[in-house]
Amino acid sequence: MRILASLSLALLMQIAGPAPAQNRMWLVDPLEPVYPDSNTLEKYGTRYEADFPKGTCADVHLLLRAAPGDSFTVGAELGGASLPPGYWSRLIDVPVEQNTGLDSRTEAFTGAHNPYVIRRAPFRIFEAIQPLTSPSLAARGTFTALRLSIPPQDFPREGTYTIRVIVHGGRWTSRGTFAARIHAVRVPPPGEGAFFYTNWFSLAQMEEKEHLVRWTPAWFDMLNTYAALMAHGRQNCIIVPGELLSAADNRIALDEDRLAAFIAVFRSHGFRYFESPHLMYRGESDDWNDPVLKVALTKHRYDTPEGKADVDSIVSLLHAFTKRHGLTHSWLQHIADEPTAVQARCYREVVRQVRSVFPDIRIIDAVSDRDTLAGSVDIWCPTIDDFQNNQDFFRARQSLGEEVLVYTCLVPGGPWLNRLLDQERLRQVYFGWAAAAYNTGGFLHWGLNQYQTPDPLSRSVVHHPSPAAAPNNFLPAGDSHIIYPGPLSSTRFEAHRVGIEDYELLRMLKRRDEGKAAGLIRRLFRTYTDYSTDISLYRETRRELLQSLTP
Repeated sequence: MRILASLSLALLMQIAGPAPAQNRMWLVDPLEPVYPDSNTLEKYGTRYEADFPKGTCADVHLLLRAAPGDSFTVGAELGGASLPPGYWSRLIDVPVEQNTGLDSRTEAFTGAHNPYVIRRAPFRIFEAIQPLTSPSLAARGTFTALRLSIPPQDFPREGTYTIRVIVHGGRWTSRGTFAARIHAVRVPPPGEGAFFYTNWFSLAQMEEKEHLVRWTPAWFDMLNTYAALMAHGRQNCIIVPGELLSAADNRIALDEDRLAAFIAVFRSHGFRYFESPHLMYRGESDDWNDPVLKVALTKHRYDTPEGKADVDSIVSLLHAFTKRHGLTHSWLQHIADEPTAVQARCYREVVRQVRSVFPDIRIIDAVSDRDTLAGSVDIWCPTIDDFQNNQDFFRARQSLGEEVLVYTCLVPGGPWLNRLLDQERLRQVYFGWAAAAYNTGGFLHWGLNQYQTPDPLSRSVVHHPSPAAAPNNFLPAGDSHIIYPGPLSSTRFEAHRVGIEDYELLRMLKRRDEGKAAGLIRRLFRTYTDYSTDISLYRETRRELLQSLTP
């Protein structure tokens, strides 16, 4: 019987042929979340097509299945020539210990279940983008994820470029095809774009994670690397170091040489705007009920002669510096973070004094109150839920020539757009579409690299840093940062970049055919809580957007 069974099996193999090799590689849209433990593989294949404007990178992700420790090499060819190894990166997985809350923070804050997440915590997700130093690497888990990013200079003209991807394992080879359709329309470089974008940058965190001493040549080299990454993400505004203002012996001074050197680094990467840190604060006790703000540099209350003299000295120094360096119209001043109605009267008085010294200065602040601050803010930064719920107010301010940006923080949660790790990457893309839909001017976020943990690659959800925070008050996963030490980009940072590119394209189309632009926007985005999560629909719509702009 065993002999007959063996003969039958051999006969069947001759008829059917050898068993097909097990697929080990899939090409994946960079907006798709992928995980180191399990993935919905039937969604992916070995061919991927996408559309890109000129002047941008063409990106694709590879998902590989191999046993931990297995070695393999990766490569890609375009037009018969091998692409440089430097085009490849490995995606590093990070943890999501708690899900984002339904309203804010994490689910632990109120205990309410949030159904608007991509996966239930705890889990790990591929997120940080680490450039490869060699095309040879080893698997670390069930799945390995890679990113192939081809710069625009490899696409000299419009048309479809076929990139052949090859992965060699010890006993296997997998192949795939990436078709990049390059359209004739060109996205302007970040320094020439219309979208205002700032992420607040922590020099202290850069120094701690990169082991640097401030103002040394090595520090400036690393600052340039960070500035290059920010510019790649289309950031065009940077907050300047507050420490360059000092107070000693009843005299306030500005270190102009270091400030000029700092700004020169970012100007070399096309940055157009420079934020001066908050002039005032609520005091060391962070008393939200005290109506009098204090000068952040000297701690003097504003209702004292010393406080008013401090403001005059600081603003006079900044005004003189900006005039000498041609920055008068690029300088933005924060007065106080999230001023409320309690501090509104004091806030308005400070603004009047600042404008009397520096008439061309523009006041920018994240605001928690509206009516009591009207007339004192030039660039409003409400949270997206505040903006959406009070559009009439902000439209009225825009009609007076004031600008409106939006921001997110540890709020809002649930279905709202945000940049958190357990949300669709399309949510980051749609910040650009939302700006085009609402005619807002850009986006502000407090966390470029404001890590609240020694290693953001091993911990994402952290307790709120305030000493008064309740035990269940956590910052949601990814709220404190959008890049990683190195510096490393992230899938969220790249998705936000793509959305800003889309904003620039939509702005072009509005000038040509406003109705067409509005229709494309409505297909994907209606409000900050009503949008499509269908990546295929997004890709189809983006292709139509690019085709609509083709000469």
